[in-house]
Amino acid sequence: MNGSIENPRHIDGRINRIGTDELLKAFGSPAADLAGLRAYVGQQLQRPAWPLPEWAEATRSTPGADAVLTAAAPLLDGVDVTGRGLGRSQLYGFHYLGWLAPGARAWLLTGDERYLRAFEQHLDEWVSQRDTVVGEWPGLDVIWYSLGTWARCRSLLPTLEVLTASPLSDRVWGRLVATLLGGARWSYDEHDVFRHGNWQLVCATELLHISAVLPCLVESAAWAERARKRIEEHLELDIYPDGGHYERSPGYHGMVLTALQTAARIDPAVAAHPRFAAMHTWLCELVSSGGWLPHLQDSGIEWPAVSLLRGSYLLNDPVLAQVAAQWLSPSEFAAEVATFPARPERAEWLQDAAVPELPPATVLRESGYTILRGAELRAVINHGPHVEHELESHSHRAVLDLVLDGWQQPLLWEAGGPPSYDDPGYQSWYQSGRGHNTVVVDDQELSTDRGVAVDPLVDTGMVAVFSGRHHGNGLEQSRTIAMVRQEPSYVVVTDHADGSNDFRAHWHALHPWREMAPLTYDAAAPNGPGLLLIDTGGPAATSLTEGVARRPVLERRVGEYGPLHSLTLSRSSGNFTTVLVPHESAEPPTVSAERADDGLVVTIGQTVDRIGPATWTRTVAGQLSWATGWRVRALPDLLTATDDVDVLVTTSGATVRFEITSRGRCAIRVRAGGELRLRGMVVDAARDGEWAHLTLPYAGAWTVDGDSAWLTT
Repeated sequence: MNGSIENPRHIDGRINRIGTDELLKAFGSPAADLAGLRAYVGQQLQRPAWPLPEWAEATRSTPGADAVLTAAAPLLDGVDVTGRGLGRSQLYGFHYLGWLAPGARAWLLTGDERYLRAFEQHLDEWVSQRDTVVGEWPGLDVIWYSLGTWARCRSLLPTLEVLTASPLSDRVWGRLVATLLGGARWSYDEHDVFRHGNWQLVCATELLHISAVLPCLVESAAWAERARKRIEEHLELDIYPDGGHYERSPGYHGMVLTALQTAARIDPAVAAHPRFAAMHTWLCELVSSGGWLPHLQDSGIEWPAVSLLRGSYLLNDPVLAQVAAQWLSPSEFAAEVATFPARPERAEWLQDAAVPELPPATVLRESGYTILRGAELRAVINHGPHVEHELESHSHRAVLDLVLDGWQQPLLWEAGGPPSYDDPGYQSWYQSGRGHNTVVVDDQELSTDRGVAVDPLVDTGMVAVFSGRHHGNGLEQSRTIAMVRQEPSYVVVTDHADGSNDFRAHWHALHPWREMAPLTYDAAAPNGPGLLLIDTGGPAATSLTEGVARRPVLERRVGEYGPLHSLTLSRSSGNFTTVLVPHESAEPPTVSAERADDGLVVTIGQTVDRIGPATWTRTVAGQLSWATGWRVRALPDLLTATDDVDVLVTTSGATVRFEITSRGRCAIRVRAGGELRLRGMVVDAARDGEWAHLTLPYAGAWTVDGDSAWLTT
């Protein structure tokens, strides 16, 4: 590529000036004129991956039809087909022709020929004027580049089936086919060798698509061969083993998966590839209870239900259909299923399938995300690398940042992706660390060389603990994120960095932060839910500002921009300990959080949690409820060990149970009375008052049961 965005310009008459003679030759000269060619193509044409007639039949008289008519309405008034006056990136997107395709769909839905004539007029004008448009990206043609050729084929190729037999004029029908032909030729020439990123992959899928729909084109076999090769390479090299796409963006993951689903309809080998199934699993891991994925790494808010439903068909996996059905209305479900070659009824499609329970934690190691889950609360933590891109990287300038959601709504949020890459705040807000829940140093942006290191996830059942560190700001910063799952469930974020700098902890919510007490703030919707934030790191300057971010609108499954309210705490020390308590109602519970020795004491009603560097003990109304420690040799007042162990202590009535994982032979002391049982077998343990001594003979998971009477406080 010689440092260019794409290959050096290779646009010639066989791509952008295809007349009738060239069009006839492209099909092997089966006719003498356009009318004859149109009749020939009508006989040879194969169905597209997702046919429009069945979609239209299922969509009429539904809200989906109304949305199409709304999108087509501007065509009736006239649209400037050049897109002049749009921003640098918006201009390129305009020539994807997403604004034109609704005209054909609206005609198909209503039979109103005004839409067909508007489609015809605008396509004719666009072909006549398109090559007069000049873009501002150096070396990147507005019309003939990877995303342009892919997007136009994706939008226009499905219309060919219905427009070939329509009243559309032969002239404009020929221009439609020539546009598709030119784009395929350009794509074939461009993508002669593997290249990372979404551009080439999606382009290859539509090259395969057009070769399948128009096999009568002389070049279609060569297109299919090259497309299959590029797709296979991308499944191996551009999709991580955990199912995530190379760029780590839910939005671009969704775009790539949609394209691959089209390819899988044509080539069963795509559906059979294990990475294809893993991409659907990745969506299931990251989707919230509200049916949306957070807008990470330049993404919009993704709603994966339709993709999961298509995946259920392509993978013959009814579980994915059941997952999707949580968020689709019956009419939406029917409209999508109508495009599948086999048309299962809704009940049949979902029979004997249940939505699987997600694990309490998921580590998407290659994608660089960890998800911690409670009954309602969920944390998504970003710890991935900066990833390059064909044009501009989609990786945001933040790491070890997180978002929280609960009760289907964001609780702790971030700036996410911009309305357009031309937005003046794209670099200074949306991509900036300032728009994320992270600690910024000296108001500088994170380096692309982050040096992220993540410890193995600790999960004791009651508590999950994520720990990591990075040097993206020129010094080492560490962050620990601990979630307690049992109600009251909440998160504690501990940040540390040495030195004296201007450290700023940024926290963002969809609703205004209200100061409840010094260094204590709450952000809640009028009827809930909300999030209480308590900083226990000592004196800090605070400021409240307002930015912009998308927010999910569940009723319409869209993301709409609105205020994002920012709380910033500044201090010269890099140490912040932040307690984040979610609440379902509009008002927060009464919570106190106080430093104690090298730990923290959090009190919520009658629940008191004593949190140490590697321990967490909960009492309720003065009685031990449970205690846990990870990689410890002591759990205060409960256990000591001669080697590091993981331990969970629970009480039930008069019984106390120690669940211990040892890494080898280990002597322990436990505070338990009465008869002791090791893995259910009575053992004769030496005693020292309230303490019993015994040995775990080898590495593994052990249980010790005894009398809890001595644990009463």
